[in-house]
Amino acid sequence: MADAQQWLQEGMDLFKQGRYEECIERMYWVLQKDMENYTAWFYVGAAYAQMRDYENAAHAFFKAAEIQPDSYRAHYNLGAAYEALGSYMEAEMEYEQAVQLNPEYENAKKGLMRLRQLHRESYAKSPWDQPQQPQI
Repeated sequence: MADAQQWLQEGMDLFKQGRYEECIERMYWVLQKDMENYTAWFYVGAAYAQMRDYENAAHAFFKAAEIQPDSYRAHYNLGAAYEALGSYMEAEMEYEQAVQLNPEYENAKKGLMRLRQLHRESYAKSPWDQPQQPQI
């Protein structure tokens, strides 16, 4: 396991240097040894998000949240990836989960407010928002 721990540290260092593809490579080496490594999945998600590959980011953050369901950061980042993909209902659910886990987490509260505002605006523009009186 010493190799996996070394790869994990190298991957985190590469992420800090902005070398995201190399970070992902190191983290996948870790995951070959331990598929349940929360930190590796989280960094894979963060690296993909930095590269604007939100589909792969969402997959990785989903795995991280699955491994550590009490991680408000994993749920928040999964929500952000879903939001970037236009999956607003899923994003809202993840932001809600993050806020439930940490009511003080401002990023999740802001994401939730942003999506709720988007829902209100979209509802206001809908032709179905006002019931019409039937013609008699």
